[in-house]
Parts: sequence; structure tokens; C-alpha cells
Amino acid sequence: MTTTLPPLDETLLGDRLLRTGILATLERLESVGSTNQHLLDALAAEASADPDSGHTAWPHLSVLTAEEQTGGRGRLGRAWSSPKGSSLSTSLVLRPQLDPVHLGWLSMLAGRALVDTLRQDCGLDSASQRAVLKWPNDVQVTQPDGTAKKISGILAAAVPAARGTPTRPRTGPGAVVVGIGINVLHTEAQLPLESATSLQLELQRAAESGQGADRVAAQGGRLRTELLCDFLERFARRLRDLEELAAEAPDAVAETLRAQVGEVLATIGQQVRVELPDGGAARGAALALGIDGGLQVQVTGQRAAAEEDWVPCDPQTRTFSAGDVVHLRPTP
Repeated sequence: MTTTLPPLDETLLGDRLLRTGILATLERLESVGSTNQHLLDALAAEASADPDSGHTAWPHLSVLTAEEQTGGRGRLGRAWSSPKGSSLSTSLVLRPQLDPVHLGWLSMLAGRALVDTLRQDCGLDSASQRAVLKWPNDVQVTQPDGTAKKISGILAAAVPAARGTPTRPRTGPGAVVVGIGINVLHTEAQLPLESATSLQLELQRAAESGQGADRVAAQGGRLRTELLCDFLERFARRLRDLEELAAEAPDAVAETLRAQVGEVLATIGQQVRVELPDGGAARGAALALGIDGGLQVQVTGQRAAAEEDWVPCDPQTRTFSAGDVVHLRPTP
């Protein structure tokens, strides 16, 4: 028998996110192919209709969330979907007052905000059960055996600025759409992979160890709604603080971002495999975050394609700005 899960509480969303001024707009859909693609199409249509007006239905800190996402896309084009009402499928339109060189950090900043939410609001911050960030933008929860399971994925897409007209050209960056999917009410059987988890499963595990009982009681739509509000409040606050820093001390922004993300990043110190967009891969020890958010790896092996053998190489430090990272073994 199929169980119908309750929807998000729109009254609570309005009270906490709209009437407080945290968000500019918030729209909830019953079903959508992809929240990211829906917003990208809407922004493209606006730019085509009147590229010189400057008006938009999706200003800075606008949010689209859906009860069901049927055609979501992750990194490297992976498709995914989830049962209706079980997850949070949400995308934000961001037009921050930041130097364009810092916009690539926004997905990792969202990851930092979600890690804070899971740790501080949900109690996932013990030695054997801690929310962490895996470079570049997966949020995981550590397990008693030292492994980690994915609870959320984040994907960002840049929207170029409208061109304007020959007599009135428009300059500057366009928007950034940041999409986040969070497994909330999934049962073990509903998870797409053994390496995935959900908030409900982690809260049940925390309750068994004497932690997190209050959150377990907040089931269904209430749990999802509170989690979404907590996350968006934290992210908006971090972004506002960053914009204030950019206005007062622009040279400090990059190092501040690197420090904030690095505090919750579990990838540094791990032996990793970096799967690259062109099909190749490299492996070695993850050393540090670059000033642009890239991952610095001491590479000791590489391969040109998935079906080819690994070729050892002399240790060399490379910085990767894109890729899918696999942690090869836990760090003690």
C-alpha cells in the first residue's frame, strides 16, 4: 500500500521565510522535472522577452521548492528522482553583491549551511554520527564503522547576464541557481544506493543512542518544513555576512570562504579518486582547498578513461576545479 506523505507547511514557510524578509519570493510546486532547470528556463525566458528591462520575477534570494522532482540532474549528468513528499528538492536564485570570481563558492557555502543545520539543529554532531561536507558539494553523515553516507547533493549553474541592446548594453554577472536535494523521510528501501542515508534514518539512529528524540517526533511535512526553514535561514545569514565583508574588506572574502568551508570539509587528508568530466581520473592524497575553491591533490596515479588501467606517476600537486571525488579509505 502506498502511503501519502504530507506536504510542506506553507503557513510555516511564509511565517519564517517571507514575512521575516529572509527570502524575496518562495514558490512551492507539487511536481517538477527539475527545480534547477525550471528556474534556468524561467530566467532565460525573461532575458529573451525583455533583455533591457531589468525586471525579474526571480530576484535575489528567490526559492522554488517541489514536493516531487521527476527529472533531477546531479553532477556529471546523473539522473535521479525520489518518492513524492520524502525529500526536499529546492533551488535558489542568487544575485549577490560579490565579485564574480567568488560565485563558484556558493554551492560549497550552501553545503556549509546545511552541515551547520544538521549538526546544530538536528543533533548530528557526535563522534560516530557527524554531518560533513565532501568536496565539492555533497553532504554526508559519518557512520560508526568510519564510512560516510550521502544525505544531500548540491548543484549550481551560472546564468549569464542579459546582453541588453547595442545602445544600452548590460554588464556584470547574471544570477546563480543553486539546487539542493536532501533525503529526509526515505526508508532504507527507498534510498537509491547503499551509500545513501536520510535524515529520518539518522534521527532514529540518534534516538537509539539517546540523542535527537525531539526531531524524530516532528514527522512528515513538519520535519521537512522545519529543516528547509533552518537551512535557508542559515544560508541567507552566511551570504549576507559575506556581502557585508565584500563591501568592507574585499581582499578578505576568498580566505574567509576557504576557512568556512574548510572547517567542515572531510575530504582533506583523504586518499581520493577524482573522476573528471572528460572521462579520465586521477588519484592521490587531498592536500588543501585552493583560494578559488579547487581541490589540491598530490596525484600519484591517473588514467585516461574508466576502462583503461591506472598509470603510476611521480607525485605532482594538481588543482581540480570540477570532478566527482571518491574517498578511497577513511582517515583515522
